[in-house]
Amino acid sequence: MMKNLTIALSLFILMSANKCKNDTDGGTKSMDAMSSIADTKWVLQSLGGNALDLPEGTEQPWLKLAGENFEGFGGCNSLMGTGVALAGDALSFKSIGSTKKYCADVQPTEDAIKSMLGKVDSYKMEDGLLKLIGEGTELAALKGM
Repeated sequence: MMKNLTIALSLFILMSANKCKNDTDGGTKSMDAMSSIADTKWVLQSLGGNALDLPEGTEQPWLKLAGENFEGFGGCNSLMGTGVALAGDALSFKSIGSTKKYCADVQPTEDAIKSMLGKVDSYKMEDGLLKLIGEGTELAALKGM
């Protein structure tokens, strides 16, 4: 009787451990995705498939993801947001904000960056670049620094 109970208990523990392993692997993929792009300063290389055309001496726009938050620079203003959702190759920015300076030379670019972030629904890594995708179209390419 005791031997049968020990065998049954051992099988239950093994099956439970395997189930936990499978469940954990799904979460690991999300964590791996976040760790692969988080805590890196991503400098904007192109927007809408076009290279950036910024005035001489303008700091390149950049983003940095940290958990469910992000920070960045749009060329004139600081960017920030909450509600960053990342699972597998899905990525979205729920709340996007910025400081409110107006810089005529870079304002169109900065406005386009903020608009683009609201359209992102996925990402991919390609040739060392983080490519932000919206509805299957590349919206921006950023290089890790």
